[in-house]
Parts: sequence; C-alpha cells; structure tokens
Amino acid sequence: ISCSGILACLRSVTLKFPMFIHKSTMPANSQHTWDINEERDSEIASSATAMRPASRGFKTAGMACLAAALVLLGFAAGRATAGGSMMTSALKRGDMQEKELTKIRKPVAEGQCAAANGMCSASKCCKTTNYYCWQKTQGEAYCKEKCPAGWLCTELEGEDTMVPVAHDSDGTSLFCFSTYVKNRGVDDADDYSLDLLLTQLKVKTGIFACDEWRVFSDVKIGLNNDGSLQTIQVSGDDFHGSRRKDVGGWGGGQWINTPLYRQVWKKIAAEKDDPVMGARSYFTKSWMVKADPDVVFIAARLQQKLAGVETPKEGVYIEHCKEVNYGFFGSLEVMSKTAAAILFQNVEGCYNGGVDWKGSKIAQKYGWYGEDLFAQTCMDQHGVKKIWDFDLVTDGTCEASRKDHGQKDNKKWVPDPETCRTAGTPAYKPLKKSNQYFACLAAISQQQYKFCGPNSDEACQ
Repeated sequence: ISCSGILACLRSVTLKFPMFIHKSTMPANSQHTWDINEERDSEIASSATAMRPASRGFKTAGMACLAAALVLLGFAAGRATAGGSMMTSALKRGDMQEKELTKIRKPVAEGQCAAANGMCSASKCCKTTNYYCWQKTQGEAYCKEKCPAGWLCTELEGEDTMVPVAHDSDGTSLFCFSTYVKNRGVDDADDYSLDLLLTQLKVKTGIFACDEWRVFSDVKIGLNNDGSLQTIQVSGDDFHGSRRKDVGGWGGGQWINTPLYRQVWKKIAAEKDDPVMGARSYFTKSWMVKADPDVVFIAARLQQKLAGVETPKEGVYIEHCKEVNYGFFGSLEVMSKTAAAILFQNVEGCYNGGVDWKGSKIAQKYGWYGEDLFAQTCMDQHGVKKIWDFDLVTDGTCEASRKDHGQKDNKKWVPDPETCRTAGTPAYKPLKKSNQYFACLAAISQQQYKFCGPNSDEACQ
C-alpha cells in the first residue's frame, strides 16, 4: 500500500465516522422514608472536580483499514515488531468505540482502590469520594483531591470506569417517597417530622411535587383533613433491635432504621406487578428518590441535573457527600429505576447475611448500618454503578458539606435562609421545624408561606 493509499484510508475513516462527544455532566401525586445517617463516615474518609472522559460513540466500519494503516505507519517508524500488537489493540478498541460510554466511579471494595493519599499506581482508583488518582512521576501516582504543583498531573483511571450507556432510565420523571417513624425510641427534634410532611403536602413541595409519591410509616395516619390520603403502614418484629450511637449529631438513640426500610422496599417493589398500582409504580418512572421529612427538596432542580445523566444497564445511584468512603447519605437518595429494581431483588439476601451490616468493622464501631449504608453496600455487591454529584445536597449531616459553609465541627448545623438562597442545590438538610423549613423554602422560591404548622395560618418568621 502506498503512502497516498494510507492517507486516503485515514481520510476516509475520519470523514465518514467522526467521533461524537456527549457531555456526561453530573446531575439533573400518590403517597413516604425517613432516615438518619449523620456521623457514620466522619473518619472513613476528596474537592476539585477532575476532568472526566466524556461518553462517546464510534463506528467500527473502516477499522480494518485504520488498523492496517497503523501497522504500516508503525513499521515505517521502525517499529515492525510492535505492529501486530498495535493492530490487535486497535481492533479491540473498535468494539468498545462503537458503543456510547458513560463515566462511573468504582465501588469501595477491600483491596481494590487506594485510600486517601495512598499510592494508586496499580489500582488507578481511589475509594474516598472526590479523591482522584493523580500521576506524580512515571510509575508513581497518589490519591489526592487536587494535583500538587510540580506533578505530571495526569488523572489515571482504568478503562473499567467507562461503561456502555443503556438508555433504560432516560427521562427525568420521579417516583419519590419519605417515611414518618412514630416509634423512634426517643423524643427529639424529629418529633416534628409528621408536621413537616403535612405542611409540605399543603403547598405541594418536596416529594409532593414529584410525578408519584408515597409516605410510609410504622403507623396508619391521615395526611390531610378528610383522611383520604394516608400513610402506608409497614410492620416487622425486628424494628427495635438496636439503637444509633450518640456521636454528637442528630438521631442519637434512635432505632436503627434498616429493618423498617426493608419492609418499605418490599412495599414499593410489590407495586410493580400489582394489577391496580402497576401503572403508577416506581418502575414507570425514570428515577426513584427518597427524601427525609426534614429535607427542603426542590424536585425541578433535581430533574435539571438528571437530564444530563446517562445510565448503564446495571443502573446507577448518586453519591453526594465528599471525603468519605460511602457518600450515599440518606438525606436525599437518588437512583435510577434499574438500580432500584436490583436493590429490591437482592434486599433479602443482603439483609440475611449477604451484607455484614451488623458485624463489620464499621458496624462494630458505629453500630448497625442505617438504611443508606445498607442500600449502598447491597447495590455495590450486585453490580449497580455509581456516580458523584457533590452539588446535590447542602447537607448538615455531611462534614465536608458543613466545611464548605464554615461549619465543619458544628454537627447540628442548620442551613440558614441565606445559604438556602445562594447555594443552588436541589436539597437542604436538616430543617427540622416548620418555621426553619419554610424560611429556607421561601428564600429559594421568593414566596411567602403561611403554613408553619399543620393547623397554623400564621406567617413563618
């Protein structure tokens, strides 16, 4: 083949099959969960956003021509011995390049990824959220939030963090739920959870602005004046097996909520095949969202984020807390419908020994897993993928989020109205009293709300 023939071949491939780039930016009425997650990850610990490979598609026609050209070019450069491997590599890449890909993050697995500040030259991944594997020198790389000056600063990541897009959760429709737990084991600030849900329903905010919503509880109780809307009751004989340790934040002494959520997940899953509820089940929507009652949640903002998310066939969930190993905090849990389906299919196996949620090192130190950590480890175990979005929640239960607002050590920090007005996130936690909640919501929406209690018409102060 002549040089002109090689050039013609390359020109043909370039013109006929150009690479197209998809920017994979991180995120965008019926009936209920409520969880507390606060301090578990304080020591299991990332702030710069690294450049992420965009999803891409590439046509394979012409790959043989390209591969042959690469071989001949390699030979002309005096690399005849490498030609065969180059061709094999090119043909292998062709199979991957024909697919549209999206960026995911590796799950935490024993011995798989490096810890914060650890060497990641071999693993090419970091287990701490918002930490990246930065190359220092040839053959030497470390997990850092930002690349230090003087390093090569190439972010090293394996090909296994680029996975095919499935398009089975396209769209931004939301199935949302929350829970009200009457018997939490203590009397505390969460005594106001029901009041919050009732007032949110009155003004159609939070989960009540989603395409479908549910409120689950350990009791049957009305959500409106005539009782036509009620909580969906769940029950179990293991709801009161262990309490949360008091580590200075919210929720100390409350019953671990994983057993209750096990029953909630069963209820949600059962709707999919129910002849009456099937048409309104979680599986008819693109995303499933769980929001705590004390979370100011703006559904439209979340939908804007989700519009840019491309989901793999295994589904995807979103971690939002930085500088921890497990950043899927219970304040706002967002997962694609496929991720939810995989979680539901495996809840029983994970609950009954598949996940060591009562006896692991983390459980021994912090207590049994709450529902959020349980769900994340169960999804990880069964292949659900994850992505990061650290602008999802302004979260007082996440130390790194508090640090962003100068409140790192204040474990009971509450976002003030000015923070609510300026932060721009889809959610804010914790706003545990109605006047706090609606002051935050008013700052976001620039509207005045009069419902500071379920039976009150007084303006919020």
